[in-house]
Amino acid sequence: MFSAFHGLVNASVVSSFLRLDASKIATTSDIATWLELKHFVDALSSCIFRLSLSLHDALQDFVVATAARAGSSLFEEAHAGLGMIRRPQRLASPPAIEPFKIVEQTPPSFIYHDLTDVVSHAIWHDSCAGIPRVQLEITNSLIKSRVDLRPIAFYHQKWCDLRPLIEAADGDVDAIFRLIKEAFADFKWTPRGLVDFLKRRRKFRAIKRSSRMPELKAHDTLFIGGAFWVEREIIDFCRRAADRRANLIVLFHDLIPLTVPYFTGHDFRAEFLEMLRLQAHFVVTTPYNGHELESVRRGYLTAETVTNFSIVPLADEFPGAIRNARPLTTSDRLASLIGQDFALCVGTIEVRKNHLTLLAIWEQLAVELGDCLPRLVVAGRRGWKADAALEKLDQANSSSNLIKFVEAPTDSELRWLYSSCRFTVFPSYFEGWGLPVGESFWFGKPCAASNASSIPAVGRDLCSYFSPFDPGEMKEAIRALLDPETRRIYQAKIESTPLRAWKDVASELKTIIMERRFSPSDATPSLASRQD
Repeated sequence: MFSAFHGLVNASVVSSFLRLDASKIATTSDIATWLELKHFVDALSSCIFRLSLSLHDALQDFVVATAARAGSSLFEEAHAGLGMIRRPQRLASPPAIEPFKIVEQTPPSFIYHDLTDVVSHAIWHDSCAGIPRVQLEITNSLIKSRVDLRPIAFYHQKWCDLRPLIEAADGDVDAIFRLIKEAFADFKWTPRGLVDFLKRRRKFRAIKRSSRMPELKAHDTLFIGGAFWVEREIIDFCRRAADRRANLIVLFHDLIPLTVPYFTGHDFRAEFLEMLRLQAHFVVTTPYNGHELESVRRGYLTAETVTNFSIVPLADEFPGAIRNARPLTTSDRLASLIGQDFALCVGTIEVRKNHLTLLAIWEQLAVELGDCLPRLVVAGRRGWKADAALEKLDQANSSSNLIKFVEAPTDSELRWLYSSCRFTVFPSYFEGWGLPVGESFWFGKPCAASNASSIPAVGRDLCSYFSPFDPGEMKEAIRALLDPETRRIYQAKIESTPLRAWKDVASELKTIIMERRFSPSDATPSLASRQD
């Protein structure tokens, strides 16, 4: 059966499934016995259900299209009822005609904030952290400012207005995330799944959905703050915004697909280049990323290219935890770590994170230091191009007390690990930011960190640095933090350093959006493609 049907597919997809259901009905009706009756009922119910949903969506699209022709925007409701229609009254005398005056009016403008990647994240994850969190913080902050914000997402071939969900959460970012997760949960074709789906459709009926792309005007703003490459339609939406001279603002967290494509799991080079060629104001997270942005645009476009951008650093804050939080209860799989000394390395297990070198260094230190060496805990999801590191981690989990692999840790598990470890290690070859470094500081823990790319902008003078390409340097940086006195020195510096919260990031991005709302004149001009 169709295991993930959400009721939001396009007409061609519905049509193909209706044909499939019809063929099932015809087949089972010809050979139906009492043993085949269940298949016949399934096919018939499938056909009826899909047909009703397709009719519902068709009617919805018709209403939206009719409203648009009448001058309404995509997500506006018509508030005028039949009771407002009155018969014209006869005037006793004709009104006096005043001299013609030209009244200049500022046309209404909207801020569109794309949250497509947040919806995708919510479907696959149970907690809101990192970039999805700052996306929701920005939207939340803008709504509180009483601007005409349209938070939107493209999902299952529909443009969805998420403002009702955000307003219903009353400023609670975690509540917004839970509502998004519930509203867009995939439909499973079981009796229970059908009931849950119908309940959700009723509960979240305030979410307007349309197959038509929102209509942008020259004075509107479109902010892209996340993974624009997850849906082709988002890039098309940005192109339309640029073509109509809307104020397009794009946040680039890194340029890895163009600068070091070997480190990526998929080839997004074309999508990044297409966005970089648009007329837009760009936002980056560090001066290093700003330099990369300028270099890439000059290299791929024209040598005379001028790139206008703002720098907004990300946060040190670990969502949901107060600064210097102490360990609380933990999960069963971390119980063996209670009371133990351990160092922590957080990050997806992928080639860019350099886990293989770290594991080799830890084994060398074990030979040199014996029982004085704390355990190494590696926490992260399985990634790409890291088979050798993953094989070592799996072997260590089953046969070694030296290294422990915590796969796909929850937020509560990460909170316990950060607050319980001696120090952290971050050996990455390349980062657009490096969230685990700042999160380590949030819990008052020093970090032995790579000195590559943007990582020093996050670590400031609070890390024991090393080159990720020099195993000897990595070993010495780790050795330094094994000394209690050295750790105390770093911890004192961390405690006296102001750290950034996600609300600070959202506030600065909001300022950029609002300042440029009516003055986008310094946006980077669109550039024609250059032969690569």
